[in-house]
Amino acid sequence: WAETVYRGARMTASDPADAYRTLSCIQGFDSFKLTRRSSADEIQRAFAAQRLIWHPDKNPGDAVARETYATMQRAHAILMDPEQRRLHDEQLAAIPLSVPSAAAAAPSAEASKAAARQLPPDWLGPAPRSARPFAYVDSTPQPSTPAALAGVRRGDALVRIGEAAHLRDVQGVLEGQRLLPVPALVIEASGGFVKKWIVPHSWDPDTPGSLLGCQLADSCPADLAEMHPAMADARERAAEARARRLRSEGGEEGE
Repeated sequence: WAETVYRGARMTASDPADAYRTLSCIQGFDSFKLTRRSSADEIQRAFAAQRLIWHPDKNPGDAVARETYATMQRAHAILMDPEQRRLHDEQLAAIPLSVPSAAAAAPSAEASKAAARQLPPDWLGPAPRSARPFAYVDSTPQPSTPAALAGVRRGDALVRIGEAAHLRDVQGVLEGQRLLPVPALVIEASGGFVKKWIVPHSWDPDTPGSLLGCQLADSCPADLAEMHPAMADARERAAEARARRLRSEGGEEGE
């Protein structure tokens, strides 16, 4: 679009054409599906996931990561500023929507192969206290996605996907094991430690690089944090910190 200036801010042709999609695509595997109806909290959580992957402090000397992070920052800034977001939404509304063809809507040959190779989950017993998740499933995966077919649920704490133990490594693992079952070690909100088999495949014609199809975040969903077994250590640390603070305050009053 042409450069537009307002309230001292400036939008230029170098800005993301679709800031929602920019923040939605987490290295092609984690689609937040942000839309013009998304709340500020949903946008913040998507940006937090991107920051975990692309922040320059986590990628020293990586020019691609630095440039990508700058793009994410700009998309976030646009969507968090009411006036910039209004202008951005007007630009998107002016773009004609494409109607998906019947062929695009039908299950792909790749999806059919993936379904045939899907394995059932393996119960490994109670969750070990030593397990440290690197991400949490923030919302229920959409039907027919690789995550949904694997039995991934909202609240699952991901300890490892294949050899990946960090968000930035997941896409490479999925691409390298495309159409092959990849073990995901998961702590379920119910307390179980489960191996869920993800068969990476393209499931969304609009984002063909997306091979997982679930929304991930670096923190446990707020409504599950008080009971999730993966948060037990964090709850104990918080309780100990409160106890120390109370003892300290009691000592000061005694003086």
